[in-house]
Amino acid sequence: MESIEGITRNINESFKCPKMKKNLKVKRDYKLQFQRSNKTYLLLSRIFPLLLLLLASSCYTSKGFNYLQSDQGTLTIPLIPARYVVQPNDVLSIKVQSRDPEESAFYNSSSLENRNVEPNPASLFLSGYTVNRDGMINMANIGELKVSDLSIEEIEDLVQSEIDKQLVDATVSVKLTSFKVSVLGDVKNPGTNYIYNTQVNIFEALSAAGDLNISAKRKKIKLIRQIGDKSKVVNLDLRDPMIIHSPYYLLHPNDVLYVETSKPNLAQKNIGVFGLILSAISTTILVLNFSK
Repeated sequence: MESIEGITRNINESFKCPKMKKNLKVKRDYKLQFQRSNKTYLLLSRIFPLLLLLLASSCYTSKGFNYLQSDQGTLTIPLIPARYVVQPNDVLSIKVQSRDPEESAFYNSSSLENRNVEPNPASLFLSGYTVNRDGMINMANIGELKVSDLSIEEIEDLVQSEIDKQLVDATVSVKLTSFKVSVLGDVKNPGTNYIYNTQVNIFEALSAAGDLNISAKRKKIKLIRQIGDKSKVVNLDLRDPMIIHSPYYLLHPNDVLYVETSKPNLAQKNIGVFGLILSAISTTILVLNFSK
């Protein structure tokens, strides 16, 4: 029978076997690798819920997106008429027509040579009557006329009364050629658009700018309006049907609309960067774990 000392010696020698040592090392490496992978999993399991929370907070709903929201099928909302009075630096187009074209052409701001030129903002500015800082325009054969603080219709009556003193059966037409609206911010085509109409509402101006982007803040559109030597800033909510009854629904010349970007859009833009950083971190951790 083998002694206890012999058994102990055999066990010790077996542990000294290279194969046994290799197996034990593999088991230890596997255990360490498993522990590192488990730590990585726990780290990522804490980060991903935060990312999902950001995604959920950046979702858009129809309540914040639709214009003129109402539960009623039909709405009748009265308009507040827009009365614009001419201010310094406005440009007026004044045309006089009579039985004798040569006589009436003398009073017109455009000459006979450029009558066939297609009108554009630049040509209308050059050929029109610019209201000076004193609110006056100077017409040939008539002289200076005070037109500031008058509406287009009132200016037309004023010029008509002066022309009637010199021509028989003449007709006067006055137009505001400097009617422009600027739209800035979160819209498809920001810029300045000239309006060849007597009036324009806020939705028409936004439509000319290509409409708002889905990320635009519809509840807070800033309108900047020049009144004399001051500028007035008001906030408008496109979701509220009563905007139609607002005195700012119909725009004035030189109005500026500014569309802000909503917080969800900023969050979505940040999520893209956040996702790249998270992906780089997780990849680096995994590579480091398996390379050790």
